[in-house]
Amino acid sequence: MPRIPEVSLPPADPLATELFARQEEEFGFVLNTSRIYGHRPTIMRGLAQLQEGVNLSGLIGPVLKALINVRVASHNGCPF
Repeated sequence: MPRIPEVSLPPADPLATELFARQEEEFGFVLNTSRIYGHRPTIMRGLAQLQEGVNLSGLIGPVLKALINVRVASHNGCPF
């Protein structure tokens, strides 16, 4: 159970609304981290821009990205 309560609906911020909708479409649900960042749409916007920059750079391919995700989850003791 998270220590910070998650937002259940997307914030009024258009980027947050778009991000929630995209995750709902891609995963079938909104990621927990996004529900927490939903409290601060400006932080959510900055993280989305950072992630987009990394994705568009082409420096990290999909296989390496998946491996990194699994490794970080394992390191944090989270099931993946």
